[in-house]
Amino acid sequence: MSGGFTVPPKADFDAFAALLDQQSDHFRQLTQWAGKECADAHDLNGLLVLPVMELAPRIAAFFSQKLTVCQAGMTGVAGKARSTSQAYLDAERTNGSNFADIHTQAFGQALRGFPDLGNVPGLAHLGDFDDADVVLKEPDPAGDDTAKNISYQLMLLGAGTDPGAKGIQASALQTTTRGIGNFSGELLGMGDKLYRYFTGQSLVALLFDPLVGNYGRLKYLHEAYDQLSDGIYTVTGTIRKGSVRLGGQWQGDTATAFDSLMFRWSMGSGGIGDAARIVSDAYRDGYYAVCLLVQVALQAITRLVNDEVKQLVETAAGDAAIEAVGGGPEDPVADVVAAVWTVYKIYKIINRIVTAVEEIMKIYEDIKRAVHKIEQDVHGVIAAFQAPLDLPGTIHSLVDDVEQRGFEFEQSGGWSPALGVTRIAMLPSP
Repeated sequence: MSGGFTVPPKADFDAFAALLDQQSDHFRQLTQWAGKECADAHDLNGLLVLPVMELAPRIAAFFSQKLTVCQAGMTGVAGKARSTSQAYLDAERTNGSNFADIHTQAFGQALRGFPDLGNVPGLAHLGDFDDADVVLKEPDPAGDDTAKNISYQLMLLGAGTDPGAKGIQASALQTTTRGIGNFSGELLGMGDKLYRYFTGQSLVALLFDPLVGNYGRLKYLHEAYDQLSDGIYTVTGTIRKGSVRLGGQWQGDTATAFDSLMFRWSMGSGGIGDAARIVSDAYRDGYYAVCLLVQVALQAITRLVNDEVKQLVETAAGDAAIEAVGGGPEDPVADVVAAVWTVYKIYKIINRIVTAVEEIMKIYEDIKRAVHKIEQDVHGVIAAFQAPLDLPGTIHSLVDDVEQRGFEFEQSGGWSPALGVTRIAMLPSP
């Protein structure tokens, strides 16, 4: 075109607009994923991990909201690209009147100091208008073998969420309890009845109310956010490739405004990908820390059940003192001495159980701290969604990242999501 302007052909505007329509569809897909898979923590219902169950839908809602903005933004820019192309054609037919002012406002004001990509030799040849598909596959809610083993141990103790766990059986004490196992928690149920009688507390509630839940869900959330992050990075890279291909052929104020706008969309959405990666890592680290501690707790509980609780049940069942729980002795003269001795032994066992429970409670405090670390990391991401950014001071370093490390530089290694997450502030309004 005349007048010192360089404008891409209409076919390239149309190809770019079609590409952004596809990215809008991808963002819609990612929004749905964030609102469903990334929000599902319904079975983290044990008291120790309850904060995660309550937090998961909240942080997922932040991602859904931002991704919805990106979806609308891609549709909006696609429409502006088509109308700008048509405006250039119309202006050319009328000898380019007011050519320099065409649609400058459509793309807003360029960031201060932002370069005109059309002046970078050969840059247009680096990009393309090819879409990259986003594939999301739901993770296994049961997690890996570690989580499945925890569920199995809880099932054997009668306190799991697995259908095979029938629940703690508070069976009536029988004189045939010697050698009894803990299938479906029967032994623990008997011990709970005695423990409650002598202490006023439920042993089952102390041990299992905090511990129950599907710990595989933490790994599920890690993998869900990992896929969300990868999907966002893929779309971000595609946006960069397309905008560089178009912007590299385009010079002038409108071109610079376009370059700047697309830079903000790609970097802002990339920041959302960084946020997803941070949340993914938080769930991953929390999963391994919590599972390790839960296994330690389960080992301690199993020892407690197999040793002290079993002794408690067998001692009580083997003597008339058990009648103290359900009724008076049949022979007051013959049984009182034995009953006193048995009660003394029971109290000694109860004291050992209390000590063991106190040690298990210390493990539960460690689990609380691991869960709190997840909360802290996730709340940090929530803060990043609203954090300001020094845009002018950031532009050139990010442009260098694209030039030196490629369009998908977030996935090329060496990128820090913790630093990049502040790019969310670069997102423009749709």
